[in-house]
Amino acid sequence: MRWKTAYAGFAVGVGVVVLVAVLRFGGGAGAAEIPGLPTAGPLTDWGVPLTRFLHVVCAVACVGTLLAAVLAPAASAEATRCLRAAGWWALGWAFTTLLSYVLTLSSFIPMPVADLLATPDELNLGTLLPQTRALLVVLGVTFAVATATFVRRLPRWVPLGIAVFGLLPPAYVGHAASAADHDLAVSALMAHLVAASLWAGGLGAILVHFRRSDDLPVVLPRFSTIALCCFVAVAFSGLAGAWVRLGEPADLWRTPYGVLLLAKVGTLAVLGWFGWNHRRRTVTGVAGRGVRGTFVRLAAGEIGVMAAAMGLAVGLSRTPPPTGGGGAGHGALEYDLAPFSPGALISEVRPDALIILLLALPAAGYPAGLRRVAAWPSGRTFAWYAGLALAALVLVGGVGGYARAMLSVQALQHVVLAVVVPLLLCAGAPVTPAGRTATGFLRPAVLTIAYPVPFLLLYATGWLPWSLDEYAAHLATGLLFLGLGLAVSWLLTGAGASPWAARVRLLTVVAGTHLVVGTYLLAGPQVAADWFIVAGPPGAPDLVADQRLAGAVYLLVPLLALTPVAVRTAARARAAQMASR
Repeated sequence: MRWKTAYAGFAVGVGVVVLVAVLRFGGGAGAAEIPGLPTAGPLTDWGVPLTRFLHVVCAVACVGTLLAAVLAPAASAEATRCLRAAGWWALGWAFTTLLSYVLTLSSFIPMPVADLLATPDELNLGTLLPQTRALLVVLGVTFAVATATFVRRLPRWVPLGIAVFGLLPPAYVGHAASAADHDLAVSALMAHLVAASLWAGGLGAILVHFRRSDDLPVVLPRFSTIALCCFVAVAFSGLAGAWVRLGEPADLWRTPYGVLLLAKVGTLAVLGWFGWNHRRRTVTGVAGRGVRGTFVRLAAGEIGVMAAAMGLAVGLSRTPPPTGGGGAGHGALEYDLAPFSPGALISEVRPDALIILLLALPAAGYPAGLRRVAAWPSGRTFAWYAGLALAALVLVGGVGGYARAMLSVQALQHVVLAVVVPLLLCAGAPVTPAGRTATGFLRPAVLTIAYPVPFLLLYATGWLPWSLDEYAAHLATGLLFLGLGLAVSWLLTGAGASPWAARVRLLTVVAGTHLVVGTYLLAGPQVAADWFIVAGPPGAPDLVADQRLAGAVYLLVPLLALTPVAVRTAARARAAQMASR
């Protein structure tokens, strides 16, 4: 216990030293006061980044400890200890969130902390600022995580999912929110935070809770695969974030921000060296006593480098970016769009790091699943990758960029995500090698009622303009339609075990939903006209023509995609009916 406490203090101390050095170098704290202007004082000036560092440490430890609990065998005693420890880390996360709330508000007003606490009414101003509102959301999440760790019957992945969500609100309103390409910067930072937290926190939790456990040979190989994915995700998302923030490559060595980015690259290279040594020397033979000692030494050194990387990252977030690479001013969308043309839907690219990484996971995981079967039809593999490629086209291609600016392109994106992509992915039957474990959760009667609801609400309420105005809302809406389409297509393609008559009814509802929405867009009132007037790119059709085109998309694209499924389903239903006589 003393060894763990001493080394944890040493690692945190390394991170703090690096943070202070970065703040001095980058000008993130300790700036000279301007006479005549109010100031929050040195306590706030230095307290904000230092508290942010402790906030990150607690968050990373909480997420990583929960990940270790998920990776452990079901009957592992260490898994229970991990859940208990994660609850305490969540409370520490909550405490540092409260400190961050007070210090952030003190910095924004600006007002010294003592004066702010002496006037409680001023604390309510935090509900008006995006940064402090995000901290209030995180505070609620931390208490939810702490509570979930005490519910023993709850699946272990539930508190982990809640904790991962708690990492995202500060990223959405942090320094990335002021970048020129707001959506790309926020996406890259979200992916960066989640991957780094799972990687660093998971390694720390395994070192603390499993280094002497008999379950280490089981947990470490599982984590090693996740760590490799996280390394790739951190590198890619960091590259995407740097591309957005830097005005030109020369900013890497001409500005403090660029120099710190190069320092992060060097740190990542060192961590990559540690990971390579783990996979070469410890992962496969960790059951041996000597190899286990090697793992402990490597992991302890890697944690020290990770602590320094955290301090560097927090200091970088306080460092002003180059003037040519930051700042919004790109209109309602907060990014530039080229004049619209049909070819731009294919030629334009919006390299959203979060979406690219989410698509890369099933792309890389599919071959791993196929290793479990002796033979697999090439047509299914083609369908799987065609579905992923089409999803990439409508999410990170030109369709993804223009979808927030034109109703017809938005309709095309949602129809493809809700109908075409799910049909292709389910034709690939990716869970068949995994044992068809998901069919028990899909009920045709439930989906028959649930499928029309989001489509009707999207266009009949204020949901559409709200989802177009915010990157997170737009992404969540697209993922909702994709998930609903996957659930429906899973049954329609025959991968599930539902009666054919129920599938016919479900197919009728799906086709009818798109018919109703398409007719409404063709003949109904204008939808989200105020938004599209502001956001529409040069060369786009007028609003009336664009809405009619959106209606045509809803009528034609599902018809083309569902016709083969309808013919097959009807034939199977008739065969099943005749067989039952």
